Amino acid sequence: MREDRPSSTATLIAAATVFLARDARVSDLVPSGAAEWCARSLEALSGLKTVERLSHPGLRWAARLGERATVPGLLLHFMLRKRWIEDGVRAALAEGCGQVVVVGAGFDTLALRLSREFPGATFIEIDHPATQRYKRLTGEGAGAAANLHFIAADLSRVRLQDALSGGAYRPEARSVFIIEGLLMYLTDAEVGGVFTALRELQRAGGRVVFTVMEPAPDGRSAFHNATPLVTRLLSRWSEPFKSALSRDDAERFLERFGFRTRALAAAETLRETYLAPSGRANLTLARGEMIVLAESAPR
Repeated sequence: MREDRPSSTATLIAAATVFLARDARVSDLVPSGAAEWCARSLEALSGLKTVERLSHPGLRWAARLGERATVPGLLLHFMLRKRWIEDGVRAALAEGCGQVVVVGAGFDTLALRLSREFPGATFIEIDHPATQRYKRLTGEGAGAAANLHFIAADLSRVRLQDALSGGAYRPEARSVFIIEGLLMYLTDAEVGGVFTALRELQRAGGRVVFTVMEPAPDGRSAFHNATPLVTRLLSRWSEPFKSALSRDDAERFLERFGFRTRALAAAETLRETYLAPSGRANLTLARGEMIVLAESAPR
């Protein structure tokens, strides 16, 4: 990403949230309140009017055509991914985790929303300053909760441990970390560094929910149903995928850092959990990304 501009991926997901919330077929799948927060972020970026135009019934086909030309089912995948993560975080809070840390938060709304619902817990967002500047404007303008803390840090230059030192984070309290849509942009060595940091930070134990690409049949890190156009777009955005993890290797990978897998979700899991019960199992979903919920014991 550019030093002076928010992440293109963060902006895309915010736009997808608003777009799907205005589609009667799937609006109920957007987390409650998420579209309103995302709309405020897009408005700060002067991008809300574009999404509103594409949300108009007469122009919705244009956005759908663009999705089919890149990664069919990607927008809905984003929403169901967020639903699954939110379910995991709510369970962690109910089972004793007292703080939630969102790494590379982008314009995600989970901490903004849950911090109001769980005033006794601590919520922390860490993100690149270029993206977080707009996020803070959104939160402050809408009256973000006092238990929500923003930390601006470029994690390519600052260790996660250092970013969290001396602030709201308490190593002695159980925590749940969220790392959504980030690890695929890191090398294998950098991913290992993130999990080394998590093990050091979670002295009281806790959980981590993260997303990671599964290798495509040709070994590349990519959505399995992506079109050739995607490679060119990622190159243009300077946000290429750099790593992947197969589900067969996930358990061994986590054990290296003192974690064990609690649950794993891929496209088929999201379809069965959120689409099939309402008779929408035939909707297209992007394939090739896993969501993993893992746990570490106190040390």
